[in-house]
Amino acid sequence: MSVMAVKEVLSAKGKPQFFVENYLYEVEKTVGGRTSYCRCIKQRRDGCPARITILRWPEPMVQRQTGEHTHAPDTGEFIRRQASAQMKDAVTRKQDKGVKRVHSEVLAEEVRNSRGLYEDEEIGAALPTFDSVRASLYRARAKLTPALPQSRTDIVVEGLYGKTLSDEDFLLFDDGLEDKILAFGTDEMFSILCESPTVFMDGTFKVVPHLFLQLYTIHSFHKGQMFPLVFFLLPDKTKETYRRMFSLLKNHADAKGMVFAPRTFQLDYEVATLRAIQLEFPLSEIKGCNFHFSQSLWRKVQHLGLVSHYNDPSVKKLIRSCFALSLVPLDRIDDAWLGIDAESPAADHPAYERVGVFKEYVINTWLENGSVFPRSLWNHYRNFGARTTNHVEAWHSALSRTIRKEHVNLFQLINFLKKQEDKGRADRLLLQAGQAPPRLSSKYKSLNDRLIRLTDEFESGAKSLMEYVHCVGFNLKT
Repeated sequence: MSVMAVKEVLSAKGKPQFFVENYLYEVEKTVGGRTSYCRCIKQRRDGCPARITILRWPEPMVQRQTGEHTHAPDTGEFIRRQASAQMKDAVTRKQDKGVKRVHSEVLAEEVRNSRGLYEDEEIGAALPTFDSVRASLYRARAKLTPALPQSRTDIVVEGLYGKTLSDEDFLLFDDGLEDKILAFGTDEMFSILCESPTVFMDGTFKVVPHLFLQLYTIHSFHKGQMFPLVFFLLPDKTKETYRRMFSLLKNHADAKGMVFAPRTFQLDYEVATLRAIQLEFPLSEIKGCNFHFSQSLWRKVQHLGLVSHYNDPSVKKLIRSCFALSLVPLDRIDDAWLGIDAESPAADHPAYERVGVFKEYVINTWLENGSVFPRSLWNHYRNFGARTTNHVEAWHSALSRTIRKEHVNLFQLINFLKKQEDKGRADRLLLQAGQAPPRLSSKYKSLNDRLIRLTDEFESGAKSLMEYVHCVGFNLKT
């Protein structure tokens, strides 16, 4: 008997079948895990007597063949079953993609793989339509997804959902019942976090499962590149919850023989988070996002209706100069403010009253002793590194674009986070191998270079304080 090519496929129920010389056989029984006795797939329906014996190891091969087929060979059956099996495998592996999208991708791949082996017409006639496999694909995916919890108390993260795609532990901690906090990350990510002198934090709300309020992430730079290192699902945004979050991090670090006590926290101006950090890390420095500082000022401008006067040179100079306060030396902020006030529109200006309210806001919120946001929080003088949490916000935006819908279920979100972990791991390996980190955008580098030159000119006396304030203010973007 000549050597026959044997191709193995899976049945709709996941059982092995063999395709030999364009005929499909199903396994009747297997002896010793090595020898399979098979019959034609059409034996039960049409009484076809053809049988083969397959040796399964080391590679499937035909040992014996008996009986003649009573029907024509059917290449299309193999194409159809192989494509269906590939689709089922793909919907279980690519859980971040819709079932219909997976079907389309596998279909295209099967067409590419089959061309040259079979006629195009045969391929087209054999490949399964979405409607013909819809039910089986949804069943395959549903088997992997646990029943969705109805409350935070019901949540149990186990099995594949507690592991990375590389089969490492991914669930850092699961704390609480109705006030449950979940945290995800790996030992490698957590080690980098504990070694980081500065961490960047922010939350997002759009993609979060309905049982939680926000996805809160902590990022830091590693070898010149920003990485997300811990993913939190938080039930609310109260000071008490943030304190629990930080306490859990500190306890986890202690259990691992590490210390989580960053020198600097950089974040937006959410008061609850600020208070929690002050209580849990009294020795750490807290820096507010410089972009959010400017945004807060601009929102007040909008609220007061000053936008309609913005093109007036004196109003514009006032507003832009206030943006620059965050880049003025701490001990010169009062001098800068006096200069800004002296240059502000006079009493006969149509925007005088609104400008007055705006100046009161700046004083009460940002300048007065005892204000909610002390000067040390928002001042970034001579900080030519990361002055914002824009990296973190950009990551959240990219995640939202990837997920492409709001409030995914818990297990879908975990799968997305696992993919983020996998990408981060690959990027860190490239850095370890000597690849350079991503370059700063030319726009950001140009701004930084200008700020460095302006700072040097101010410190050398080439520019006065107010000249420096004006130049910086008109360089900053909101």
